[in-house]
Amino acid sequence: MSRSSQHPVLPETTIFLQTEHISVKYGETLALQDVSLQIPSNRVTVLIGPSGCGKSSTLRCINSLVKISAGKIDYCDASVHALSETDLRRSMGYAIQSVGLMPHLTVEDNVDLVPRLLGWDRSTRDERVIRLLNLVRLEPQTYRKKYPHELSGGEAQRVGVARALGADPPVLLMDEPFGAVDPLTREQLQDEFIRIQRHLKKTVIFVTHDIDEAVRLADYLVIMRDGRIVQADTPEQILSNPVDDFVERFLGPDRSLKRLSLYTADHCCVGEVVSGTSRPSKDQLPIGTHDCYWQIDEQGKPISGFTRLHGSVVERKICSASHKVQTYSSLKECMSTILSLGLPAAAVVDEEGKLLGEVRFDTIQKISIS
Repeated sequence: MSRSSQHPVLPETTIFLQTEHISVKYGETLALQDVSLQIPSNRVTVLIGPSGCGKSSTLRCINSLVKISAGKIDYCDASVHALSETDLRRSMGYAIQSVGLMPHLTVEDNVDLVPRLLGWDRSTRDERVIRLLNLVRLEPQTYRKKYPHELSGGEAQRVGVARALGADPPVLLMDEPFGAVDPLTREQLQDEFIRIQRHLKKTVIFVTHDIDEAVRLADYLVIMRDGRIVQADTPEQILSNPVDDFVERFLGPDRSLKRLSLYTADHCCVGEVVSGTSRPSKDQLPIGTHDCYWQIDEQGKPISGFTRLHGSVVERKICSASHKVQTYSSLKECMSTILSLGLPAAAVVDEEGKLLGEVRFDTIQKISIS
């Protein structure tokens, strides 16, 4: 396999890793049957399917936690079987649902684990720990000396991601990493994952049982059933053209709404918006009913949104993070914000909370029916 080979589905990508006709047998039970899969470089490949479909087994074959009974796996232009299991696993980041942090080690020591095993010097490791904790938005001075039992579920999962990235591996394996947290924390972790991936552009293989999470995070989506691949394509193509009744049922009846998870706020953010530091007069409001006037504070952060309704001025206070969206928020989140505030648009802010623009309801509506 040549690493320069073009990936057959995603444009402008190469094949990073490839499985060829792999099977896994436990006694008389076939857990995987003839699975051939090409993983694109620098993109997120999501494996999904019902319980027992083989998605986690496929992931674990890649780092030799599960031994294949037939077929082969090529990684970095070499067969996985030709590599030392220890070297192979240290070259791959691994994050799991139960986090798997060492309970007797501090956050700092957990994140530092693989770089230390690889013999990195102390100053480089210290810099790496600080950088990674900042990357996952855990303030180093606050968190580095804490132990896992002192963390919330969401904080522990962030540390797990930081540890998986510890030695800057070329590929990150994630086995239902957000499955054990509550829905709100899960959504926040998905936001953080998208933000981090935009920054790092890692090759990621991600297992989940949540179709909404899969559609939102995947560049390349692989649906499995009974140890086989049923359909593998971009999420947009699978939502538009499910290959059979099983895939159609698995996607659910709200396929049109799921399409809103394919796009983020920056995909259709309008940057030229009407805003100011004072409350608007009626004449200052946009003439149309599709956009808003945004009142901002001295730092440029939105504090209220205004629109016209039946000739009257309507104000909605922006009091929490749920009243605005980030550039990487899905259009589904934007729609939720618009409906909760009762405005025709949602304010889009940067990572410092400053107003960048707005996403309008009518734009989302056009995308959902296109």
